Amino acid sequence: MDIALALGGGGVRGIAHIGVLRTLEAHQFNIKAIAGTSAGGLVGSVYAAGFSTVQIEEAVKNFDPIRSFSRHADDAPSLLGLGEISEKLYQMLSDRTFDELKIPFAATAVSLHTGKEIILNQGKVIDAVLATVAVPGVFPSQKIGGQVLVDGGVLDPVPVQVARWLRPDLPVVAVMLHKPPDDYPEDEVQLPIHIPGPTSIVEMLNQLRPVQALKIFSQSFEVASKHLTELSMQLYRPEVIIAPRVGHVGLLQTIDVEEMIAAGVMATEETLTQIEAEANWMKKLQRQVKHRVNPDPVPDFWGSIKV
Repeated sequence: MDIALALGGGGVRGIAHIGVLRTLEAHQFNIKAIAGTSAGGLVGSVYAAGFSTVQIEEAVKNFDPIRSFSRHADDAPSLLGLGEISEKLYQMLSDRTFDELKIPFAATAVSLHTGKEIILNQGKVIDAVLATVAVPGVFPSQKIGGQVLVDGGVLDPVPVQVARWLRPDLPVVAVMLHKPPDDYPEDEVQLPIHIPGPTSIVEMLNQLRPVQALKIFSQSFEVASKHLTELSMQLYRPEVIIAPRVGHVGLLQTIDVEEMIAAGVMATEETLTQIEAEANWMKKLQRQVKHRVNPDPVPDFWGSIKV
């Protein structure tokens, strides 16, 4: 059964995408197109290049925020860099272009010049990935085609429309990463990034006003992102929504990789019956007829440039 995927952003929560992909593979779903934003663009790109979920898991297993977020001398202004992340990406993607991918793939970014959502599906894949993960002010923006690009999640946290544009005849399975565990306290606020050191020192740092301010900013950003995601799901109506319970994890925290992948597996298993129903031949025929009779217009807030 053929499907298209829309993989959402969420920082390190994006590791849950590995569990989603692994479960879909295990149940014989054929992924024919992937649209990814931010972390979804990162995971989606290497999977579209032909790397297995085992290889992707191995690449993120030794995730260390200190090394991973180191800066390069030529980075654009930002709080953090993408040091080791960009190095691992280059090892996997090298100079591969979109035309060389095994699965059709598109990433999204936002142009600070035009305010448009930019669909990246031409040129070098690694350049597109570095743009889609460029959280404004946190990671370096990327200058491509004369425009300054930042994280696509600013406008489109889960790129349902892009996945549908890639394959309008297939059901879109959207993966959103904002749902916390059912028993997680609503008033619990985590710092968005791991602070290394003894517990006593970390607790003392947590009481400092700048750190408290960072918590407030992080929580506000999370509230806005969560509601934007929910609104986009209501507006664009993907056929299936997979929501791993990882919303309690800070965007750049140190995490248990196996636990995150397990969350992706569990959430996908809960939707298998729904995916099967949407991927049957009758629904596919209905989508093909609808698209021929009334094709979806390209939104006027989309733009494209050659990477």
